[in-house]
Amino acid sequence: MSVHESDNYISLAELVETNLSFRPLKEELSQYDANSPEYISALIDAMPLTENTNYRSFLKKQSVPIPGSELNPGYSAVYRSSLSPDHLVSSMHPQLTTFFDLFNFAVKRFPDRDCLGQRVPLDGSGKLSDHYVFESYQEIQKRSRNLGSGIMTVVNLKRQRKFDVNDFIVSLWSSNRKEWIIADLACQAYSVANTALYETLGVGSSQYILNSTESPVLIVSKVKIYAILDLLPQLPHLSTVICMDDLSSDELSQLNGPLLPRSTNEAGERISVLTLRQVEEIGANNDVPIIPPKPSTLYTISFTSGTTGTPKGVLLNHSHIAAGITFVMSIFRVPPQKRGKQLYDMCFLPLAHIFERMIAGYVLSSGVGLGFLHKADPAVLVEDLKILKPDSFSLVPRVLTKFEAGIKNGLRGDSVSALTKNVATNILDQKRTRFQTRGGPDRSIINQVVFHRVLIDKIRDSLGLTNVSFLVTGSAPVSNDTLLFMKSALDTGIRQGYGSTETFAGICISEPLEKDSGTCGGMAISTECRLRSIPEMKYDAERDQKGEVQLRGPQIFAGYYKNPEETRKVLSKDGWFSTGDVGYIDAKGRLSIIDRVKNFFKLAQGEYIAPEKIENLYLSSCPYISQIFVHGDSFKPFLVAVLGLDLETFEPVLKQRLPALKRFHGQDIIKLLNDNREYRKEVVKMMNSELTGLQGFEKINNILVGLEPLKVADDTITPTFKVKRVNAAKKYHQDLNRLYEEGSLIKVEKL
Repeated sequence: MSVHESDNYISLAELVETNLSFRPLKEELSQYDANSPEYISALIDAMPLTENTNYRSFLKKQSVPIPGSELNPGYSAVYRSSLSPDHLVSSMHPQLTTFFDLFNFAVKRFPDRDCLGQRVPLDGSGKLSDHYVFESYQEIQKRSRNLGSGIMTVVNLKRQRKFDVNDFIVSLWSSNRKEWIIADLACQAYSVANTALYETLGVGSSQYILNSTESPVLIVSKVKIYAILDLLPQLPHLSTVICMDDLSSDELSQLNGPLLPRSTNEAGERISVLTLRQVEEIGANNDVPIIPPKPSTLYTISFTSGTTGTPKGVLLNHSHIAAGITFVMSIFRVPPQKRGKQLYDMCFLPLAHIFERMIAGYVLSSGVGLGFLHKADPAVLVEDLKILKPDSFSLVPRVLTKFEAGIKNGLRGDSVSALTKNVATNILDQKRTRFQTRGGPDRSIINQVVFHRVLIDKIRDSLGLTNVSFLVTGSAPVSNDTLLFMKSALDTGIRQGYGSTETFAGICISEPLEKDSGTCGGMAISTECRLRSIPEMKYDAERDQKGEVQLRGPQIFAGYYKNPEETRKVLSKDGWFSTGDVGYIDAKGRLSIIDRVKNFFKLAQGEYIAPEKIENLYLSSCPYISQIFVHGDSFKPFLVAVLGLDLETFEPVLKQRLPALKRFHGQDIIKLLNDNREYRKEVVKMMNSELTGLQGFEKINNILVGLEPLKVADDTITPTFKVKRVNAAKKYHQDLNRLYEEGSLIKVEKL
């Protein structure tokens, strides 16, 4: 019953024209020619789809099983979005089938709108502007085309090829900044694929990616220049290094002279260091005609740092990002009072990760201004948010919990009067109760006139979230308590999504103001999902709607770069991608991730343990746990764990339970906990008391704590915070043995 061939995909425009649920929207659009810019603009402005159907009915059935698809033994039914149960949607409109199409249509609609912006240095003062300085959509389009033309010219001159030859890969290495986006747009204009090196990956991984892609050109920030010069002898294909920052003539002559470790690469091409502005000027003077991409054109190779082995390059075409942007456009809502106005978003999560690539793609297809932090340091986030005041913001649970801790600590401070504390507590309790009992926005007079003026607007202003209409979170589990608290404190919706690099980020997302939050929401209109039974882990997809998540549709990747063996392991001949995640689909058709496939072992008493399921439950139940590595031994009857504690959140709570710790802070508290069995016992009791859904043998019995015990630099976690179990167990081998020697901190029967 399920379609998977691209010939069977339809555009969102075709969905509106053929699905009776959207008849009023079809009639509204009928005044325009279906291929005109006016039609496409009106279609985009009419989003989200949920505003063009019965929203209450949608909330009750967000994904639906496809009739007849439940007959496959060992699998659940196939689920699709209830907004498009008969077809998967691959694009907004037949004329917008690539990211290049979407961005250029935005330029036509909003040529003078703010596109990319940053705070700029004030002349001679060393200080930064107290506002964001933006370049417009048409200015960014011009710069990106000049840069693309310049890259084609420089690379092909060295290779002695025609200027329109685009059979190479551009590599990017820097933190988020507008030049990163300009370079990405430049690649699109000439159908050149790119890849990004993770800021957090070691030199070995960067060398591996540059050599496996045979990339001749690397675009880097100035701080990476010397690292690349050191690496040059091991990079046989690299010939051009383009610095995003301006360099003086002296710096350039040094970098192209005595500091250059070799003058040519192994193909005999001259190695040179140029600035981005220089390459833009070369491109403007040479003006190579653009080469627009097709849907099948490779857009990017996104390397994932898995929990084992070398990074895998995920091949993602323009069709994949076009489908992803279409999904986001179909589901994100701009409030009526903001429609037609200049909106802003903060580009905070790393652009090397696919989550931010999808969000940036949506933003740049919608005429929204994208701002960047003034330096690559999360510590300046709130400072810059207060200046940009974005209308939407994407973040990870770790940032949400830090916001939560900041708000709570601000309301507990010694300078805060008892009356103010009581008023704040009362407001937050009322908001929490309201969000738990009723969905949708709170339009009550007391909320608008009293709660906002007394508390909520002050909290929003303190975080720079004054104008935020909703927040988006993903990449890791988040505590329901944190979701409820932040919804209440900000009086805004929070959307939690699920996806992976192989699916071009999100393939489902929760509705922002549901009363029963905590799921990842219903399926995208671009993706269908089924669950595979895993008997060895006791997951029955047919009976319980629990099993391995398998996905299919226009967002699913084409394969792994130069790695057919790994591709075959996860991508079936009929298009199903096996994610390795274990999911549950509820009665409303919403997906929740509950475990990982194959990550299980036996304890001494013969009980099977799925550590990732346990880790996710602790993370989602205990906001003060920022990291967790659960470890078991088949010769031992209980579990131990290495924990990362967010002391900003945890210290006040801990000191209430353990008054002896009141005069200690930070690392001193960590040391005291690790040294004192009774203190740790109290922490373990607190953790386990806040937990539901685990059997006694699945609960943690002893712990080692730290502020950030798992680090990318130590190779114990990936850049996307997945635990590398073998490496973590090796690093903490002696500590884990000591925990077992010490024994359980709690009696098993009292778990």
